[in-house]
Amino acid sequence: MKACVIHAAGQMAVQHWPEQSLANDEVRLDFAWGGICGSDLHYYQHGRVANSIVREPMILGHEFSGIVCEVGADVTGLTVGQPVVVNPSRPCHACDQCAAGLTHLCRSMRYLGSAAHQPHTHGGFCERPVVLATQCRPLPKHFDLALASLCEPFAVALHAVALAQIAPGASVLVTGAGTIGSLVAVAAKAAGAGRLIVTDIAEPALARIAGVTGAETFRVGNAELTGAAEAAIGEVDVTLECAGSPFALDMAIRLTRPRGRIVQVGFLPPAAPLSLAGLLTREITLVGAYRFLEEFDLAVQQITDGTVDLSPFITGRFTMDEAHAAFAAAADRSTNVKVLLSF
Repeated sequence: MKACVIHAAGQMAVQHWPEQSLANDEVRLDFAWGGICGSDLHYYQHGRVANSIVREPMILGHEFSGIVCEVGADVTGLTVGQPVVVNPSRPCHACDQCAAGLTHLCRSMRYLGSAAHQPHTHGGFCERPVVLATQCRPLPKHFDLALASLCEPFAVALHAVALAQIAPGASVLVTGAGTIGSLVAVAAKAAGAGRLIVTDIAEPALARIAGVTGAETFRVGNAELTGAAEAAIGEVDVTLECAGSPFALDMAIRLTRPRGRIVQVGFLPPAAPLSLAGLLTREITLVGAYRFLEEFDLAVQQITDGTVDLSPFITGRFTMDEAHAAFAAAADRSTNVKVLLSF
């Protein structure tokens, strides 16, 4: 079968890959659609995501949907022909965090398409991925499998918004209007945000999120733009920092009210310079958000029942043979939010 494989920074190939054998508790899928995530881009551009370094060939991808084409001997509840979306989490269910119900913080997590462990955990960007049956969430017949591939990033957004503890009518600032920031803005509005504000360095991204959510938007990126934005925004109850930028977090600290709350969603650079004094002097709570828990099932529900319409964020579709062009498009935030791949 064909697979999209990362070998090192800048070295990605769509190549032949042997079919994986099927265990009794697993299913084989016909790949439908997969979304290129920021972590996929990091592996492609830098050969690593934080401390997860590509040391051997690895199939990319953890946001994907498919159709069941084979089931293991012990699998129940899934049949050949069933459309599904895949939860990429494979926690150990044995560590202290799993025992506490915090499986997303599993100390031995095997996340699809991750170089965190050796051997690496292969992802789903192949013609016939094999996953645990328990990772599959059935979808309605004839549901748009491209749209279903957004369940994983929307689950990340829902988890971040849950940690934000948004009170009805609260003022909410979202920094960064990329994929996660845009989905966080959608989730924050649904959670009851009153005044919703989004900042970004790219005007097209801001125009898109304003059209979807009605948010106030402000362009930042230099001292003049940022100063004008801060003057117009004033003070907010909650900030969700989705840009992964130390400058955005500094701005969040300046704009969040005393005893307000900041949720750090985007990954910051390893040696980011930060001005944290405002956290102390205004007793601001800073919380990290990482992946998701039960929010994956909530994301599936809200996307399939039409509670949210995320289709405006699908801005590019490519075949897997066009993977290099797709990754270049995904890196172009002036044009794209979520770029999808199919075979």
